[in-house]
Amino acid sequence: MMNPSQMTPQDRAKWAAAKAALSYVKDGQTLGLGTGSTADMFIQQLAEHVREKEMNITCVATSGRSAQLAKSLGLAVAEFGQVEKIMLTVDGTDLVDAKKRLIKGYGGACTREKIVEYASEKLLIIADDSKKAAGLSGAVPVEFLPFAKTRVEKGLKKLGARKIELKMNAEGRPFMTDNGFWILNADFGRIANPLKLEEGINDIEGVLENGIFAKRGADIVIFGYANGKVVKK
Repeated sequence: MMNPSQMTPQDRAKWAAAKAALSYVKDGQTLGLGTGSTADMFIQQLAEHVREKEMNITCVATSGRSAQLAKSLGLAVAEFGQVEKIMLTVDGTDLVDAKKRLIKGYGGACTREKIVEYASEKLLIIADDSKKAAGLSGAVPVEFLPFAKTRVEKGLKKLGARKIELKMNAEGRPFMTDNGFWILNADFGRIANPLKLEEGINDIEGVLENGIFAKRGADIVIFGYANGKVVKK
């Protein structure tokens, strides 16, 4: 378990938001687990919370990384196809606007995140306050079939992408998702119509999914601050 006193201010804010999310966890739930540094903090606190309260929770992870962490901490993890419904998903975000629409997936898991989160009865987003914005803007992760890279790049430019970069791993090779696909980060600047862009990107041949969550945004957002304060929206 991480020690908040040894964290950076941003990590303390994430930790506070993750801790506040525990109040929404109920015995008997099937719970979706997000991917990323903030989701990792929630998973760590969730495992301790479940042990202390002797709760029966089944988790569905949005990535191999989150599944591995959850299992290592003693949480029960099932495959998406093994559960009838997901009552609640808790995840971080890269950006959230005033209408609770999101840009997610910088960690490389936007497709599985979207599948699990769009299927959930309730989506709870936890974030430090730097992720708050009046509107969506900037880079959008786009997961695509490597074979179609040129086609996808042309399609993204046609939709208004100003800059397109291939996501690379630590070894300098293209980052490969859990699905065996690659990711392009496409910067559109200010996004005037997030839903239209979400749908437009997915219409490009070769695209699997993208990181705009406008068709279904968050139901609840918890912003954490370095002093331990949280604000719920």
